[in-house]
Amino acid sequence: MPFCNFYEALGSRPLIAAHRGWREIYPENTLPAFEAAVGVCDFIELDIQLSRDGRWFVCHDPTLERTTDIETRYPKRLRPFRLADYRADELKRLDAGAWFLRHDPFGAIGRGLAKKEAIEKLLPIRLPTLEEVLDFALKSRMPLNIEIKDMPTRRCESVVGSFLDVLHEDDLPSVLISSFNHRYLHLIHRKRPDLSLAALVEGSHPPDIGEYLKRVGARAYHVDRALAETTPVASLEREGIVCGVYVINDPTEKARLVSAGFRSFFSDCPEVVR
Repeated sequence: MPFCNFYEALGSRPLIAAHRGWREIYPENTLPAFEAAVGVCDFIELDIQLSRDGRWFVCHDPTLERTTDIETRYPKRLRPFRLADYRADELKRLDAGAWFLRHDPFGAIGRGLAKKEAIEKLLPIRLPTLEEVLDFALKSRMPLNIEIKDMPTRRCESVVGSFLDVLHEDDLPSVLISSFNHRYLHLIHRKRPDLSLAALVEGSHPPDIGEYLKRVGARAYHVDRALAETTPVASLEREGIVCGVYVINDPTEKARLVSAGFRSFFSDCPEVVR
């Protein structure tokens, strides 16, 4: 089984991925967070899900209240504020930036690492579409790890078909596609075996990991840090499977996992971990 083409192109050194962009200093999964990560990380990880009318938006949570002004923008709408229940034009009216100033989730504003005035000038910060991020990555020559969020209300075939419709053009940045829904990965592999895939796992490993990943079509294996100690990194590498671990914000922990053979490290604080 050949190595993952995405990782092979980046070389054999340990790699830092900006988890949802450089979310320590800018609102996660927004273009400012992605732009800030250029030159700091080796690639950017982001999350995508479908709007009600079938457009791909970049957002981690299935609901919108944590990272947008959904409750004040549409006060008559009822919980849960699921992204999947809103049309693209409605989602494009949301501000995905002001919450960061209120909560300073990593204390970066308090420490002076993130500049409050600079973020205020960018408001409102909109939820980006996948097409907008692909365009950014192409122009900045930044590789992307695109995580497809699980969307249980939609058929797997429909999700995969819609995603591949966006990736049909020849002029694309380097992309690695990951998901906790391994059915998505299997379907993508059947339709587009040229694409690089990574299986995401948490909680426990699948039995006979190497054979399982071959059946899925994944050439990379990204594990939660709680599973790092039990991941058979060396044997998977011998089978052509690259191992990554998330989320690592401590450089000492990163150094230990480099010694264990992990190749990629997903971090909210890519500059510190690097």
